[in-house]
Amino acid sequence: MNPFRYGCTVNGDFFCPRPVLERELASRIESGQNVVMQGDRRTGKTSLVIETVRHMKNIALFHADFLCVRDQADVCRRLVAAIARLEDSESWATKTLRMLAHLRPTVSIDPSSGSPTVTVDARVAAEPTTLDSVLDVLLEQTKRRKICVLLDEFQDILDIDDGERTLAVLRSRIQLDANTPYIFLGSVRNKMAEIFFKYSSPFYHSAASFKVGNIDADDFFEFIKRRFATGGRILPRLVFDAIAHTAHETPGFVQELCDALWQMSDNGTTLEESDIKKALAIIFAREHDHFTFAIKQLTALQTRVLRTIAERGGKEIFSSAFLAEAQIFNAASVKKAVEKLEREDIIYNYDGEYRFVSPFFGEWLLRR
Repeated sequence: MNPFRYGCTVNGDFFCPRPVLERELASRIESGQNVVMQGDRRTGKTSLVIETVRHMKNIALFHADFLCVRDQADVCRRLVAAIARLEDSESWATKTLRMLAHLRPTVSIDPSSGSPTVTVDARVAAEPTTLDSVLDVLLEQTKRRKICVLLDEFQDILDIDDGERTLAVLRSRIQLDANTPYIFLGSVRNKMAEIFFKYSSPFYHSAASFKVGNIDADDFFEFIKRRFATGGRILPRLVFDAIAHTAHETPGFVQELCDALWQMSDNGTTLEESDIKKALAIIFAREHDHFTFAIKQLTALQTRVLRTIAERGGKEIFSSAFLAEAQIFNAASVKKAVEKLEREDIIYNYDGEYRFVSPFFGEWLLRR
């Protein structure tokens, strides 16, 4: 069995232990401290919370994901679905339906998991007071037992039309629940800063900051080496370092590259640096349609900017050297191109440096 998983939350043997962060987070949860957790995508933020709570006694996890949430009604639907998942007894559906009766709930079966899910009537979900009533149900749950509330990709609420009001309603209810730890996860740092560090925001200084970066290189090497060893593959340290460099040291992308290396190698293989190119070819084949579609949405100028970032990095993109290499005559054109690339979620700004959301996209561009 392939021992590597990527693009999803992981736990158990698939999770690389992060004892320092796990202990700190567990301490925050036990004290009921709200936490705003920030880190780049695929650094393992969600898995860290899930695995930490899994090892804690007598605490349940409420997990709502707001990635690409469309409107306040969609926020309500996702909260209701998370409330339903809290119940682990056979009578969970009856209890949940009774609590949400005024929202006209319906039960359906998730085709991927086979588990029952609860949704509310779309017309009711769109009513202004529905969010308040859904949060009241959540508050009733937290009074009955110890719950850790995880609100994932929280910054996407800012993108909906009534985002400010939605945040205000959420804050008004959360502040009434002093004994429950709320963990707010976000992968877009400037938006999370706007929510939690902007003076006029309802969530201003309402949670302790908790940063999740990349895994310590030595610890990650030992974990990845053990995973390869389950199939008789030998991973030298120099090869791991090359893998980590190619994947920008990001845990999720490292695991994706290791997944491809596993596929193209056999039991008893000692992996070599040259194998990384073969593994990248597997990833490029998987992502070909995605990468090609993304490029087709760009103008020739935007593509040149993107390729130049891939070739020389995302620092000093307004310098004369960058402009010359990209064959662009003024910095304003680069600025507009970069804004488009950020909107399309192809690159992001990290402390003044523009990076590819997927390092493999940059590698793909360089090999075209």
